[in-house]
Amino acid sequence: MNIEFRDLRYFEAIAEIGHLGQASEALHRSQPALTKCIQRLERELGAALFERKGRGLALTAVGKEFYLRAKKIRETNDRYLNDMKDFIAGSAGRVRIGCGPITADYLLPIVCALALRDAPNVSLDITIGTNHELKEAIRQERLDMIVGVTSSDDEFVNQGFIDDTVVVAASRNHPIFALPSVGLKDLLRYHWILPTPPVESRKWLDKVFVASKLPKPTTHIEANTLPSIHDLIASTELLCFLSKLTLDHPKTRGLLKEVRLKATTMTRKLGITYPHGALTPATQRIIELLNQHHKSGKLPLGGE
Repeated sequence: MNIEFRDLRYFEAIAEIGHLGQASEALHRSQPALTKCIQRLERELGAALFERKGRGLALTAVGKEFYLRAKKIRETNDRYLNDMKDFIAGSAGRVRIGCGPITADYLLPIVCALALRDAPNVSLDITIGTNHELKEAIRQERLDMIVGVTSSDDEFVNQGFIDDTVVVAASRNHPIFALPSVGLKDLLRYHWILPTPPVESRKWLDKVFVASKLPKPTTHIEANTLPSIHDLIASTELLCFLSKLTLDHPKTRGLLKEVRLKATTMTRKLGITYPHGALTPATQRIIELLNQHHKSGKLPLGGE
């Protein structure tokens, strides 16, 4: 298709504003020029993009789909052009960082501090979510890197910085602590609040029970992140599976208690994950700063 980026930009603005006159003022272009833009696109696509709605314009079904695609094309084009400018300017630009709930407390402050101190021209765009969601965002090129739980697969580059342990935990007044000893079968006597099935820690815990030929824990509540609902866990008799870093954090300390059981003790690393291949100069700069900081011995290990 012979479509100019200028027309995509104009179309995107008209679609978002929904009024040709107002779009004309916002774009500093005449209404006839914008009308010709729409006509060029409709002629190239062979379908109408807008329909009249009162005094304004509304996207047709084809227009809505084209808007989504045009926006992605324009954003991708802008990103690659900006990356080139960043390279020429010396790594100035934007880094889109995905962050897990645990690392939001432990690694993210370090990333932000390093960027402010050593890369003041780099801006950070931060998204909080589960590793499952954030990895999908990297695949779709909506994130540049993840600060969170690292894995051993080869799909992405993984660098671990902080040791982390995930354990079964409950309210300090939970009846399970009255038992003389606790085994896997004892854990099945209670309901659980757990991460959603795609989350790696949930997968790991389910496998522990399956490997012992036991049913998987009965989940009463599922959530894509548990650290932020520690008050709920502490006020119920639900068991959970949480990082010890969360248990020891000042905002949760004393509310929850570990149910000590070797079989349900999961060890992992917190660090950074990013795609193989070329990275934007700004992303490379942030990774370099983190590696330098880690080699200096200043990154906390084991939550200390």
